[in-house]
Amino acid sequence: MSEHTATKPTETHGHAHDEHSHEEHHGSMLSHVKPYLIIGAALFVFTLITVGLSYFDFAEYSLFRKLFGIIGVHGMGINITVGLIVATFKVCLVGAWFMHLKQEGSTIWKPLGLTLFFCFCLLMLFLLAHSDPIPSTSFTQH
Repeated sequence: MSEHTATKPTETHGHAHDEHSHEEHHGSMLSHVKPYLIIGAALFVFTLITVGLSYFDFAEYSLFRKLFGIIGVHGMGINITVGLIVATFKVCLVGAWFMHLKQEGSTIWKPLGLTLFFCFCLLMLFLLAHSDPIPSTSFTQH
């Protein structure tokens, strides 16, 4: 009879089992999921903050009236601006972590920066038009 030796596979999932235990392999998955859970919790907390801020009238306080009056925002516009600031922070978290933009190179960041610049310019045009309206285009309430 001929002798043949059976070779035993030593690797499963790309790892040799004598080097890594089963728990270490699956434990590393938690280290990849943990940041997403933290960001998800932060988004939940900032959503609660946004809801809480909606019950707060910033126009009642002179500090906010002076601060936002510089850029021509008054009354309920102050609350809207504060809400948009919190929403912008949440969008940055979603983009950086869930859309993986924090790992992208200049191929993505340059067009994104250009887009943000034009969005800022459009916002400034809106604020300038709001603070210095053309008299024939303003609406009056009857």
